[in-house]
Amino acid sequence: MVALLPNTDGVPKARLSDRALEGLIRRHGAYVHPRLVEEGWVDLEDLEALGFVEVVELTPLPGERVLVPTPTAWRVVEVA
Repeated sequence: MVALLPNTDGVPKARLSDRALEGLIRRHGAYVHPRLVEEGWVDLEDLEALGFVEVVELTPLPGERVLVPTPTAWRVVEVA
């Protein structure tokens, strides 16, 4: 499962296009932080059409990699 979180302190590792994100969700499913849904970063119905999606508050551990939205793309961030 991939984790989609709001802005998180950490080190940006890579950029991820929307298409690549869709592929990851199809393959692995996703945990989505509720704030992303509330703020309009993601459309829950669109994500659920791709695969298993669960809205849950997550607290990632240091060293884990999560996906964080930016205005232009998604970023893979290693949590500090």
